[in-house]
Amino acid sequence: MSANQTPKPHPGPKPSATASPNTPHSPTLAHLTERAADQWPQAPALRWREPDGTLHHLTFAEAHTAAEEIARGLMALGLAPGDRIAVQSRLRPEWTLLLLAAASSGLVLVSLLPTTVPEEIAHVLNDCDAKAVICEDADQLAKVEAARPRIPGLRQVLVMDEVAGRDDPPLTLARLRAAGEHAVTPAALARRRASVRPDDLLVIIYTSGTTGPKKGCALSHGNYVAVLAAHPSPPRSPLASPDASNGTIFVVTGPHTIALLMQLLTWWSGYTLSWFQGGSADEMAAELQAARPSIVPLVPLALENIYRAVLAAHPAERHPQLLDAARTGLRVRELRAAGQPVPDDLQEWFERTDRTLFAEVRERFGGNLRRATVSGAPVSRDILTFFVGCGLPLVECYGMTETAAAATSNTPDDNRIGTVGKPLPGVEVAIADDGEVLIKGANVFHGYWGYDEGEFGTVRDGWLHTGDLGAIDAEGYLHLTGRKKELVQLSNGMAVTPHPFERELRAHPLISQAVLYGEARPHLVALITLDARQAADWASARGLPTDVPALVRSPELLDEIRDAVERANGGLQEYFRARAFHVLDRDLSADAGELTVSLKVARPVVHTRFRDLFESLYD
Repeated sequence: MSANQTPKPHPGPKPSATASPNTPHSPTLAHLTERAADQWPQAPALRWREPDGTLHHLTFAEAHTAAEEIARGLMALGLAPGDRIAVQSRLRPEWTLLLLAAASSGLVLVSLLPTTVPEEIAHVLNDCDAKAVICEDADQLAKVEAARPRIPGLRQVLVMDEVAGRDDPPLTLARLRAAGEHAVTPAALARRRASVRPDDLLVIIYTSGTTGPKKGCALSHGNYVAVLAAHPSPPRSPLASPDASNGTIFVVTGPHTIALLMQLLTWWSGYTLSWFQGGSADEMAAELQAARPSIVPLVPLALENIYRAVLAAHPAERHPQLLDAARTGLRVRELRAAGQPVPDDLQEWFERTDRTLFAEVRERFGGNLRRATVSGAPVSRDILTFFVGCGLPLVECYGMTETAAAATSNTPDDNRIGTVGKPLPGVEVAIADDGEVLIKGANVFHGYWGYDEGEFGTVRDGWLHTGDLGAIDAEGYLHLTGRKKELVQLSNGMAVTPHPFERELRAHPLISQAVLYGEARPHLVALITLDARQAADWASARGLPTDVPALVRSPELLDEIRDAVERANGGLQEYFRARAFHVLDRDLSADAGELTVSLKVARPVVHTRFRDLFESLYD
C-alpha cells in the first residue's frame, strides 16, 4: 500500500453498542469495581497463596472497598486527574487494587517490572513525570531510592510491605488507606469518577523500541473497553449461586500487557483471578493444575514447558506414539466439526484414547479449561497440533501493547492452526504493499507518551503500523510471516531491543560488532567479532597470537570478552542481557552481505548464516 492509498481492511464483527456506566458495556472503567461489587458481591475476585502455603481470597465487595480506600488515599496526596503513579512490583493483590483505584480516580498507572534497574527507573519516571511510585518491598524501594536523585519531579514514594529498621519509614498502602478515609469523602471520589472520559488515559506501559530508550504506550479507558467488550460473555448456569464466580483466570506472566488485560477482564466478566507466584517450571505446572482455570493466557515458553513435562512423564520410546495419537485425534475432531462420518474402528480408538491419554493431558491444565490462548512469539505448529489434538481449547491470538494486548484471535470453535485468527469485533486488519500488518480500531493506542504522533508516524490515518509482516487468507485469517522491526521476541512473550547491549559492547576497543539473537528462544545470546588491529595490539602486548583465528581460542581473550559482556549486562534489565556468547574468528563483511552499504549489521543475513552457531549456545 503506497502512502496515498487506502488499505483494503478485513474487519471483525461489529462491536455491541455502548451502554450506560453501570452496565457491562460502560464507556470507561471508572465504575468497574462498583458494578462488579453490585453484581457478584461475595464471589471471589482474587485468590492467591501466601509463602506459608495458606490460600487467601478477596471478594468483589471487599476488593471494591479496598480499591475505593486506596483511591481516596491517592487523592489525599494531592494527586490530580491525569497524574501518573508508577508501580514497581510483581503481580499481587495490591497491584490489582492500585490499578482499579487509578481507574476510579482518574489517575494514570505506569507499570514497572520488578526486574527494572535504577537507570531505567530514572528514565521511565522522568519521561512520564510520575508524581508517586509504589514499591513492593525493601528491595524495590532501594532501587527507587538509588535513582531518586535523578528524578526531580517525584513527590512521593510508598511501599506495599512494611519496611523495618528505618528511622523514616515510607508511607505504606495500609496507612494510605487509613488517611484517605479521613481526608477524602466518598462523595469527592464519586465526583472524580464521574468526570472520567473514554479518551482519558488509564495506563502507560513502557516497551522497547527498535532504537533508543523505552517508549511509553499511552492507553486509554476506551482502548481497554473496546477489547473487553469483544470478549464473549462467560457461560453461566441459571442454577449458579450469585456468589459464585464465572470461572478462574490463571495468569503465568508478570504484571505487564497480558496480565493487565486479564485483571480488567476479571472485574468486567466476574471471573476469579489467580496467578503464578513464581518458581520453577514444575511449580508453575503444579499451580496451574491446582487452580483448575477456565481461561489461561500463555506465552510460548510456558506452553513449551508444559509440553516437555507431558512428554517427560512417558518413556522416550513412546514419544513418537504420543505425537501420532495427537495428530490422529486432531483429524477425528476436524471430521466431527465438519459433520463428516468417522469410521467405526477410528471412533472406538478415539473414545478410548480420549478417556486415557488425552484426558491426562487436559488434566495438566486442571481439567476445567474453556479457553487457553498463546501469543507473544511464534509457536511450533507441532506443539499446537499436539494440544489441540488432545482436546485442549488452545488458540493462537495476536496483539501488541499498542492495541491494548489484543487485535485478532482464533476461537475454540473457529481455530485455524498456524494463523493468529480473525480480527476482533470492531477491529480492522489490512496488509500494506510491503507486507506490513496494519490495524485500525478503538483498541489502538493514543501514541507514545511525549511523542507527536503526527511526526512519529506509528499511527497514520487511523492505521497502526505494527512492524510485523503478514498475509490474510481468503477466509480472513491472519498469518504472521516475520517482523520489520529488529525487536527480538523471546519465548516468554517479552519483546526486547538488541541495541542497548550491542551499543555497550561496541564501546570496548577490542570489539567491532555484537549481534544478539533470541527470537522465540528463552533468552538472548550474542555473536561477537573483533577489531583485528586493536586485537593484534592487545595480543602482542601479552605475548599472545596476533592472528584472530588463533586469538579467539585464547583463554585470556575469552576472559576479557566475558568481562565486557558482564559489564554490558550489569546496567540492563535481565531480559536484555546475553547469557552466552561466541567470538567469531573473523569480522563481518560488507562484501559477504553481512554489513549494509552504510556498514550497519544486516541482521537477517547474520542470523541465517550463523543460525547453527547461535543455536549451539543454548545447549
